[in-house]
Formats: sequence, structure tokens, C-alpha cells
Amino acid sequence: MSELRVGSAMVTAAAREILQRFGRPFEPTISAYLNSKYGKGIEIIEEDPRKFYNALKELFGEFAAKIFIYNLVIALHLPLESTDIEEMLSAIEEYLGK
Repeated sequence: MSELRVGSAMVTAAAREILQRFGRPFEPTISAYLNSKYGKGIEIIEEDPRKFYNALKELFGEFAAKIFIYNLVIALHLPLESTDIEEMLSAIEEYLGK
């Protein structure tokens, strides 16, 4: 159980770092949106990476959401055979044990 929690915390920490790298307004904007829509902040990525991806897509567009997920996969050093969004989301889910 603690191993899963460490993996989950890594995903959230990496997500926060990437959002900060993209620029100051990104993290507070996505956090506010997620809190208003789902009652949880960025940590929702631990429960449902696809929900997080869809929120990014709704706010910033599909291209930005894909770039974010790609950067997250790279930051987590996940093996990647293609940049297809479904494969990248599946890799994150597998990392999280979903």
C-alpha cells in the first residue's frame, strides 16, 4: 500500500512541477477548475488521470493537454512506444496501479 501511495504522490508532484514550468497561471487555474467541478484539486490525477486530462483539454485545448500528459510521462520515466494519448494515459494508469 505504501508503494502505491509513493507512486501516486510522485504523479501529483510531477504534475504540479510541470504546471509551474508552463507558467504561473496554469496551476491555480486548473486547481480552481478541478475544485469547482470535482471537489478536489490536482491530486485528482491520482484517482483518475483521464478526468484530469479532460479538465486540461476543456480549459486549455487538446494540444496543450497532450503536451502536458507527454511531459508527465517523460518526468515519470515511463516506457513509451508512441505519443498516442490513449497509450500515454494507459501508461500513467498502469504506474498508478489502475
